[in-house]
Amino acid sequence: MPHAWPVEDLPGGRVRILTQGTRIGLPAAVLAHERPNPMLDGHQAWLDGLVGAASK
Repeated sequence: MPHAWPVEDLPGGRVRILTQGTRIGLPAAVLAHERPNPMLDGHQAWLDGLVGAASK
């Protein structure tokens, strides 16, 4: 599952990070039907970790 995380500097010391994934392949297809969705939850946990690290 290829992923990209474009990072963009914004005014006011802010940053925008987009998560983009192809969701191609059997593992992605299986995860897409699970609830809660581990792929979405994993991306959110990664973003939350970045916010925590940047806030120190």
